[in-house]
Parts: sequence; structure tokens; C-alpha cells
Amino acid sequence: PDMVCMAKGIASGMPLGVTMTKAEVMDWIPGSHASTFGGNPVCIAAALATLDVIEKEHLIENSADVGAHMLKRMAEWPSKLKLVGDVRGRGLMIGVDIVKDKATKEYGAAERDRIVEMAFERGVLFLGCGPSTVRICPPLVVTRDEADVAVDVLEECIREVGKGA
Repeated sequence: PDMVCMAKGIASGMPLGVTMTKAEVMDWIPGSHASTFGGNPVCIAAALATLDVIEKEHLIENSADVGAHMLKRMAEWPSKLKLVGDVRGRGLMIGVDIVKDKATKEYGAAERDRIVEMAFERGVLFLGCGPSTVRICPPLVVTRDEADVAVDVLEECIREVGKGA
């Protein structure tokens, strides 16, 4: 892409936003762009340390590996689970669409909310997003075994809510 914007995780919770672009997009005359609070040295140090950990612990590779593992486990959900309309994702950012009716793709917002609540009661935190999607976004350090627990709990909750639908 020509431009990527990021924040939050890049500095492990310190207040920092980053915009990365190709050189031709950001080829400005020195001094033509400034920010009142830009370049805080503590936040920059936190970002550099975060990037160092990501690289040394191979967290991008782990994200790709564990995310692919999770998606493979969930690939058949739309055909075998009553409430699942779609499963999609990249790396560790995965969405599971909850629908009332697969033919019409009618949103299952109440069902999604119940699934998220039940999973929380079982010790796994998922987030709702959009009209009726369960968002799965574990930390980059998650292991396959930990991911399997989350997938198992989510499947169990979807099945349970689907029985009453």
C-alpha cells in the first residue's frame, strides 16, 4: 500500500500514532510538517522496544501460523453450524458472522451478543463488531494450544445458542 497508519500496539500502550508511506508520498521539504506533541522520546523508545520484541520473538510469523491454524479449524463452520454465515480473517484478526438465516444472511445480533457473553462466562473474551460478527483478535504471543481452547469455546457457545434459535 501507499500508506499505512497504526497506533495502540505499536508502542505497547504508550500514546503514539505512526503513519508510514512510500517516499514519494511523504517527500516534504524539511520543516514543512510539524506536530505539537510529535516525537515524544519516551513513546518512541517504547515503540522501538516493541518492534524489537516483535522481531526477536518472531511474532509476525506466529500470527500467520496460529491464525492459519484457527481459520483451518473454523473453515467448515458455515456448512456445519446453524448460526455461522461466514468465517474470514488474516493472521490473528478473524471474524465469524452470526446469522439468523443463512439464505437471507439476516443478522443475528442478539445471538452474537449471547455467544460473546457465554464465552466470557467460560473465561474467553471475544468482541462483537459490526451488526453481528464475533471478532477474534488474540495477542500476537498466543500459542496453538491456547487458540484451540478459544476455538473450542466459541464453537461450543455457537452450538448452544443455535439450539435455541
